[in-house]
Amino acid sequence: MKVGIGLPNGGLRVDAESLVRLAVDAETLGLDSVWALDRWLRPHAPVTMPGVPVPITMPPESYATVFDPLETLSFIAARTSRIMLGTSAINVLYHPPVLLAKRLATLDRLSGGRVIAGVTSGWMAEEFAVAGVPRTRMGDGFDDHLAAMRAVWGPDPVVHNGKYYPIPKSDIGPKPARPGGIPLVAGYVTEAGLRRAARIADGLHPYRDNFDDLAADLALWRETTEAAGRAWDSMPVVLRCTGSLRPAQGKLFSGSVMEWVEDLARLDELGVDHVFVQFGPEMGLDATLDVFSRVLTAAGR
Repeated sequence: MKVGIGLPNGGLRVDAESLVRLAVDAETLGLDSVWALDRWLRPHAPVTMPGVPVPITMPPESYATVFDPLETLSFIAARTSRIMLGTSAINVLYHPPVLLAKRLATLDRLSGGRVIAGVTSGWMAEEFAVAGVPRTRMGDGFDDHLAAMRAVWGPDPVVHNGKYYPIPKSDIGPKPARPGGIPLVAGYVTEAGLRRAARIADGLHPYRDNFDDLAADLALWRETTEAAGRAWDSMPVVLRCTGSLRPAQGKLFSGSVMEWVEDLARLDELGVDHVFVQFGPEMGLDATLDVFSRVLTAAGR
């Protein structure tokens, strides 16, 4: 199982030097990946989520300043040589698919084929509004967006006769470094989103901190991918978790280093292929790197 770390590319104190140092030191430690989040704005009012009937509280302060994930990962790519570069997760419906596909392919070529694209449709109404995209495009529009990006990554001439994102017969480059394209691992909030991922994604990208909830999701993932005639064991499960050194009953990656190591073993047995941990802004760089160093040592890596 691969292990990575979430970069602090959001927050009032985000800076280039810290991002580079964390990524370079993570590669030196032997971690497998670094990940950058995608967020456009922090509304000054409670926001609503699909499927949730009442507004939730205002988004966290870290949403107010977020370095763009692809520019951040390009900056990191130039200073690393091995570590994989992931988005977790880019809100694809805010971006025209041809442009997003070209940006991802450019990063993949510049980094020597190290990109993993964690993708979601997006959910915040305010972000859809500033992107100029109706939120009603969630669902079928997400399907068509991923199909359009895959078409761009395919051989020229590119043609895509999609409902939302048609592409006329054209030459479009660059293509990704890898012949199979960039893996698109899909995040989800609802069961419908998980079922959609089983039909169209190259892998699953859960954001779960509870082991039992994750186990239930993976059981449904395997059932629905098989029902769609797809082989779930050939598609990676890339888990995102929030890490803490404070004990929390039932929460993954909380408590002592040995509890973290036990969680890694449980997730490996469950069938998770890749996990990365995101610390909150209260953790400094030195403390973050120290935790991962001790975890890797205790796990025998």
